[in-house]
Amino acid sequence: MPVRPRLAALSLIPLLLGTSALAAPVTQEGADKLARLAEQQLTKPANPHKDGSLRLTLNGHASATREGDHYRLSLPGAQLHLGDDSVLDLGTLVLAVTPTADGHWDATGALPSPMGVFDGQGMRIGEVRLGSQSLHARWTPDFQTVDLLDAKAGDIRFIPRPGHGAVSMDALAVRFMPEDEARGRWSGPLRMEVNKLDTRTPEGAEETRLLRGLLAIDVTDFNMAQGALLRVGGGTDPGPAGAVLSRMKGTLSLDGYASHDDEGHPYSLKTLNATVTADNMDGDHGVLSLDYSHRGLVKPAVNGQADPIPEKGDLHLKITDLPARTLAEADWNTLPPDAKHRNRAIKDRTLTALGQAGSHLTIDKLDFQAPDAALVGNAALVFDAANPRGLTGTLSLLMRGLDHLPANGVGNGAMLGFFALQSMGAPESQSRRFSLDFRPDGHVKLNGSDVTLLMTGLAKLP
Repeated sequence: MPVRPRLAALSLIPLLLGTSALAAPVTQEGADKLARLAEQQLTKPANPHKDGSLRLTLNGHASATREGDHYRLSLPGAQLHLGDDSVLDLGTLVLAVTPTADGHWDATGALPSPMGVFDGQGMRIGEVRLGSQSLHARWTPDFQTVDLLDAKAGDIRFIPRPGHGAVSMDALAVRFMPEDEARGRWSGPLRMEVNKLDTRTPEGAEETRLLRGLLAIDVTDFNMAQGALLRVGGGTDPGPAGAVLSRMKGTLSLDGYASHDDEGHPYSLKTLNATVTADNMDGDHGVLSLDYSHRGLVKPAVNGQADPIPEKGDLHLKITDLPARTLAEADWNTLPPDAKHRNRAIKDRTLTALGQAGSHLTIDKLDFQAPDAALVGNAALVFDAANPRGLTGTLSLLMRGLDHLPANGVGNGAMLGFFALQSMGAPESQSRRFSLDFRPDGHVKLNGSDVTLLMTGLAKLP
């Protein structure tokens, strides 16, 4: 069982469950409605547009009975189907669901432990065990969205059968609690924290290790109709187009991370911090900024050859005059169905909107340092719809220790073309400086020399 589906199973545990808010009357009509909505919404695929999407299935029909001030909701034979065809057997889930005065559904409950895990052929490959759990969730009236969650689980373990790798996690906490709700808008903090994650190969060797991971997001005026925090089944009608939120600040922190690349070579990272801030996103003069830094990125040399891995890196960029409202109100339902053309269409429409708005991109700091190489730079660019290249402005880079890289070591396409420009760099101490000037008429100059034709050819590389 690959790592990603195992992690998905463990991290989704709090989302399947849910102290109660001001209660509404408990009636037989309400019980029937709850059972119908729960079965209808919870069994939809998490992403109906993707094959193999996460989904919950039941062996039988959901039922709800009245018990004092709440309903007893039973989901018989519940199974969570993961993206790799493996299945997490949840047994019969029983939740205590209290209807609130505003139509929401407050839920508490507990998952069984252990829970069996089966492969696509129905063979048991292991089990998930929970040492502790504390859970409280609230669904919206249509049961499509979890809009409040306070959940903790401790000593989470996947105990494998022979031939499969183990997973352990000391603690997992997921919390988002609204501080303000008005007119269908949600404001408040979201937090997800993982402590001491460890995954192993079937042979018992370390595969991935994370001392601590934290995702912290604060949102203001989040439009529940436009982008549900946790949309069960992918939702139905997203509602009228419009801004999803007015402001957001999100931070990702990783400490003590270690893993392997696609070829099985190990690497490790001491710390990583990234903060994205979005402001004025309900208009066409939005501001989007990124502050990123990492320290202690190490990848041992393979066969005596070391990659120029940046041991430390810093990046600060900002986009102003972002046409957030225009992009939010665009018709994204007419995109091509296949992924390749769909992604290209999204890119083209976004760049067109940025160009028409005259959005500015500023890179105040770009500084990546390896033991024998470095990349430092800054930029001041304007998205320009009248410019054939879509950009006007300057980009300055100072590169050290990258001349020796072989062509087959830097990939293809844009990266290969970028390194092909190295011979045109102006020598500066032990480095080369590149000053690119994107002119309003579409011409491009590098250190004063016209490289328009070269840039045009490079842009056509796959």
